[in-house]
Amino acid sequence: MKAMRRIALCAVIAAAHPASGQVFDFNTLAHGEIITNQFEPALTITGTNPNRPFDIIAGFDTQFLGSTADPDLQGPPWAGGNLAISDDAVQIGTALIIAQNNRDIDNDGVLDAPNDEGSRPAGTIDLSFAEPIPAFGLDIVDIEGTVRENSSLDFYINGILLGSVTFDSFEDPNSPFYDPSVIFGNNHANRIQPIVASQFFMADSFDRVVINVGGSSAYDTFVTIPAPASSALLLAGSALIARRRR
Repeated sequence: MKAMRRIALCAVIAAAHPASGQVFDFNTLAHGEIITNQFEPALTITGTNPNRPFDIIAGFDTQFLGSTADPDLQGPPWAGGNLAISDDAVQIGTALIIAQNNRDIDNDGVLDAPNDEGSRPAGTIDLSFAEPIPAFGLDIVDIEGTVRENSSLDFYINGILLGSVTFDSFEDPNSPFYDPSVIFGNNHANRIQPIVASQFFMADSFDRVVINVGGSSAYDTFVTIPAPASSALLLAGSALIARRRR
């Protein structure tokens, strides 16, 4: 966890540079912690779940030591994807899920048995940024089949929809968003490289991104820095982890 804090520190340093941006991870959240205003004002996170009488976005610790309602979200090791580097990497930490239950017996704001919504579609995770961002990338865990086909990203500026990118696009060789390293599947973890507003949508920036969630899955490491700056930042974090292991 110290290594992950160092990565977060790198993100803060990068955010201080006016031409960079920020990396949002969720390792400060407890397993099952319900999202309210923890990341405001920089990032407001809300969501919808059409399958339940409640709309809850919560943290899910992918490295939780013990059994969970969805082991497909737990790793490393990952079964595949471009983050399946070794039996102990990459450590994503706490990711965001659309919660399938609202059980919180002691009313402490932490779900007692967090589980991601398995209905199809599961709902949405809505990200509103206080400052416009030039790009957006993320980590995606456990997307497969119909869930992948029904999942997408919507990009907005000032309430106007600029465009959408389906998750299928990342595996489609004919798509401008194709990445041959991305392999979706059960218990797979993938890093999606930042999608740049000026490159794909004829706009300078986004201020809102909606993740349309097709079903069971989790999301983390929201990168608002265009590559290669984002790659350099994440590589720096990886180097810190490597040094710690030595």
